[in-house]
Amino acid sequence: MASLQKVIQRPGVFWPVVGFLLLIQFCLGLYSARQLSVTHDEYWHLPVGFLSLETGRFDYDRLNPPLIRSWSALPLLMTSAQSGSPDLSSDPADYGDAFLDANPEDYQHFYFLGRCMILLLAVASGLLLALWTRELFSSQAACFAVFLWVMSPNILASAALGTQDLAITGFFLAVLYCGWKFACLPSWKWAIVTGVVLGLAQLTKYTAILLAPLLVIQWILVRYKNPEIRERQAKKTLAMHWGSLVLSCLFILNAGYLFHSTFQPVSSYHFQSSELKFLTALPEVLQRFPLPVPRDYIMGFDLQRFIMQQSHPTFLDNQWEQQGFRSYYLYTLLYKLPHGFQFLILIALYSWLKNPRLLPRRTLAVLLTPVVLLLAIASLANNQLGLRYVLPIFPFLILLCAPLIDQLDFDRRKILSYLVTIAILSLPLSLRYAPDHLAYFNELAGGPELGDTHLVDSNIDWGQDLYRLQEYLEEHPVDDLKLAYFGTIPPGKLGIKYEFPAEFRPVPGKYAISASILQGRPYTLRRQDGSRYNLQHDALGFFRFFEPEAQLGYSINYYDLTPADIARWRTAVMQANRSLQSP
Repeated sequence: MASLQKVIQRPGVFWPVVGFLLLIQFCLGLYSARQLSVTHDEYWHLPVGFLSLETGRFDYDRLNPPLIRSWSALPLLMTSAQSGSPDLSSDPADYGDAFLDANPEDYQHFYFLGRCMILLLAVASGLLLALWTRELFSSQAACFAVFLWVMSPNILASAALGTQDLAITGFFLAVLYCGWKFACLPSWKWAIVTGVVLGLAQLTKYTAILLAPLLVIQWILVRYKNPEIRERQAKKTLAMHWGSLVLSCLFILNAGYLFHSTFQPVSSYHFQSSELKFLTALPEVLQRFPLPVPRDYIMGFDLQRFIMQQSHPTFLDNQWEQQGFRSYYLYTLLYKLPHGFQFLILIALYSWLKNPRLLPRRTLAVLLTPVVLLLAIASLANNQLGLRYVLPIFPFLILLCAPLIDQLDFDRRKILSYLVTIAILSLPLSLRYAPDHLAYFNELAGGPELGDTHLVDSNIDWGQDLYRLQEYLEEHPVDDLKLAYFGTIPPGKLGIKYEFPAEFRPVPGKYAISASILQGRPYTLRRQDGSRYNLQHDALGFFRFFEPEAQLGYSINYYDLTPADIARWRTAVMQANRSLQSP
């Protein structure tokens, strides 16, 4: 290991190694981005971003800030893409419909271009991860951190999709890196840079609001009674630095909305969420106070919080709950993280807590704080839809594991060295499901084949396998397909002819059923003509009795039910009813 460290530290070696690893990630991401169908939220993210670039308006869909949507749509300005010029709608899928109608031949290529822009952010995040790891630990640890970043199917899954999840992960890393530099070396430069990056994060996803308290906590952890920081700031200078940070953040946030409708008084708003409703109860004089943020941002945050406060069906291990599971994300990490990565996290925590000299507890606290805070808040929420909601913890888990590579010593730490080596060698195996990184489940969970018995929605089924259904139907033509597809893109507009399956009772025929619906998720389906139909909870759950004829990817099951299959199902139901009735 000492020789490897010397090689990496040679001039001109470190960054090529990092670049080569990130090139692997980029190529794997391109493969997935090219293959996968347009996923659930992607369907409107790209068109809304394109509309914002065309019109300068941000009220088409306020549920997400505009930065990453517009970033993804930038390449479309150099193509023949048309937005379809839709009217304002309360259903964001209408913008996707208009975009699809305007670009029926090239729509998949345009979404691919948008996905490539997210892949560039994944590479930039990997470079920043390498930079911070090298500053905290060593060049060898930095290369190992990038290796962990590249070998994560969870990171790859979001990097290949045109959504905000990978971007906000990168901004969590960027903001806390800049905040760490600001805490270690307070200056106007780092105050302003931190404020700018914090503002960009607010333009990415509303989860970024958590970065404000995290910056304060990080400042305290780094500076409180730290003997290594000798220079102490005067209170006036400290206040001015933090003031410049806040002003920089507000300036970038307003600039991202082109300074539209900012400084409007509280009295002009009608809030829905409990977090903001209290503002309407303030004294009248305070309600005249103008809020220094864009109206679209405030209304979007209010809408997002209102939705998150509502009960929402959450699935975990064959059970449904309306209020979510407090252990949801712990089980999600248990099932969705590669075992090698899980093992490294356990070894790192044990090693660093047992021997604080290996990793200063101050640094350990800085790395663990965003992980604990984000997991705690997500676990208390009602709206639990997937691992992507806690994806920003990944860079900090990687930073926690990175210095293990510096502890490898087969003479003095033989057991630790062998355990870490085994974990490292197992990590590339997690990429064997490419391009289906979204559906990745580890061996303990039974792999992606059994993943839907543990988790659904964006953990395994986000509409990404519709192209596989198209290919299957081309090879096996069907005249009377019954389809229940968990996705927002209307299958009928892609030339797939189908009807809805009968609910709560099986009948002979050929069926394609998405995994989330198979497990009972209520959902709004799209008819052949694109109109909507509300499917009830577990309306097609009886399909769990049957073995599929084919599994298309890991999110769509294809069935060919015969009268004999239906008879077996009826016999099983009758026997189950007799068992329940018997004393």
